[in-house]
Amino acid sequence: MGEQSLLLPALVARGLAANGRLEYYLTLLRTAHAYALAPIGPVPSLRLAREASGLTDSALDRIVEGSSTIGSDTLHIPHAESIVEHLFEELRLMLPPLEVAGRANPDVQSRLDIYRRRLDDLVAHAPSCHEDQLMVGAIAMLTRASGNGHDTAHQLAVDLRGELMRLEATVLAETIDGAQAYGLTDADRPLVRAFMKGVNQTASLKFDHPGLDTIATRDENRLSIQSDLGSTAAHVIVVAVTGLSAIVTYTDVHRKRIGFLQDMLREFPVEWSVASAGKDYDMSIGRWVATAPDDLERYLTHLGSRLVFLIDWNRARKRLSRLVRKSAVTDLLKWAADNNVGHQAFLQVGDIGIIDAALERAAPVHLRLGGLDDWLGPEAARAFLTSVLRVASSGLSAGRSASLIEDEIEAELLRHVRTTDPHTLQAVSEHATIVAALAERVRQTVAHACSDETFHQSTLTAELAKRWSTHADQLVVQASRRLTRASEREVRQLLVEADGAADALEEAAFMLTLLPDSVDPETLALLVGLADLVTDTVREYVRCLQTGRDLSSDSSYSDVDVFLVGIDRLIDLHRQASAKKRTLTERLLRGSGDFHDLHVVGDVARGFERTSAAMARCGAMVRDHVLRTQPDR
Repeated sequence: MGEQSLLLPALVARGLAANGRLEYYLTLLRTAHAYALAPIGPVPSLRLAREASGLTDSALDRIVEGSSTIGSDTLHIPHAESIVEHLFEELRLMLPPLEVAGRANPDVQSRLDIYRRRLDDLVAHAPSCHEDQLMVGAIAMLTRASGNGHDTAHQLAVDLRGELMRLEATVLAETIDGAQAYGLTDADRPLVRAFMKGVNQTASLKFDHPGLDTIATRDENRLSIQSDLGSTAAHVIVVAVTGLSAIVTYTDVHRKRIGFLQDMLREFPVEWSVASAGKDYDMSIGRWVATAPDDLERYLTHLGSRLVFLIDWNRARKRLSRLVRKSAVTDLLKWAADNNVGHQAFLQVGDIGIIDAALERAAPVHLRLGGLDDWLGPEAARAFLTSVLRVASSGLSAGRSASLIEDEIEAELLRHVRTTDPHTLQAVSEHATIVAALAERVRQTVAHACSDETFHQSTLTAELAKRWSTHADQLVVQASRRLTRASEREVRQLLVEADGAADALEEAAFMLTLLPDSVDPETLALLVGLADLVTDTVREYVRCLQTGRDLSSDSSYSDVDVFLVGIDRLIDLHRQASAKKRTLTERLLRGSGDFHDLHVVGDVARGFERTSAAMARCGAMVRDHVLRTQPDR
């Protein structure tokens, strides 16, 4: 009908299929070259690579073993002339999609003209393959990435593949559970859904890292599913499904990560082979044949669910190996994958920096020798690091603050090195009870500031506040006499800080006796709101003390989590109180009230804000006391 653009999806699929065959031919030439120069050991098998590319000629599997050298600079590779011809033919098959797209896009047409000239030049300078003999240097001219301005068939294939991938994104016909797809049959869609089910099960564990974009296409008798695994072009996985057979082609610049993928798929009897071991990247191919369609879908789901654990894997491995032995790191990352915890959150929240901070707080550097496994022991170090990975992943997923995640990691570390003495916080708890009662009494007085008994109630509150504050002072003095060890120094400091809150509330209670009747209702409402926040802050401080006193080295993770979440909430309440106080101050300064209103209300608000700030500081000190080791000196 003249609408050749309708053929573009099929042409792109054919072009990408040609690229797959081209990659096989390049791998075949590289492998034959290497074996001819050093025919030692078993002959590399490229059968799976051939099958993955869609080529059916089994005679190609015998080319490597038939390759040899002739003299010092010539190779004999069976069918070399035919291989090179096929190679250039596959390059030509990658051009038609650009020809169609170029009719509507001048930029594509301009690039197509350049690609044609490059291909013509490569063909014109193609190496001689007379009697299947090639010069040794001819292999590099065909298969290496371009350098020093010299073009190669491999480099042209890479550039054309990039063009086809960009075109592919513009001609997609449907989306299947997040995978972009076109040309699929009804039988293909359940397989793509199975693969994407696995991808989507764990995709959230990459957080905002790029990767896992998936494309599914059909080329004649094969379904192809491709996922990118990050920001590098060489980190890609392609699954070719024919019948009940699934062939995985995986390229990676890190050989150890290839082994990690194979280990994650160990529950399935995948037949693996190394298709290429070059300096740019390695390629591994694995074939698994299912016994029934359900088994095939189960395999594809499992494979898809493992991909997220390949993203940034090598970076995590290197970072963790600075803490424990390399042999333990792979097992640790395997645990993270098996338990769907992953390592990306650990990298995003600060990786070993967050652990170093916890170590520094737990014990000075001069008390720690060697790595983490030397200091804690291998089992404890592994248990701690698994907790770090879990805490980072669950915390980041839940949107917890960085400081809370840091506290939880410190708590996990200190579970292995200390216990908490609940008795040292007894005096602090008694003191906090007085502060809480004082805060509640002052809040009630503010809330009833407009009643007929305002003066009588405020006077009574001021008298009670003075007595309670004196009692609190006595507790501080008595406790300071008992807490004489250096390890209890921070408890004494905590009591002094908390006593500042009691003093601030006593001063606020006194100023309430001077509160004029002329204060406007909106200003008074802001003051009541500030009093409510301060009361909530003190109550949260008391709860944190009660929780902290009950913690020990045997406490569960959930118990420690409750404590740390309470500290985080306490600090947030202080931020809210500070914001409320600023709003009140702005109203006082911009309003029409007299100096008396400004002075009294301002002083009460400052007393409330001082109380809130003292409680926040006390919360941080309680956290440090519960988590930190303080050896006797």
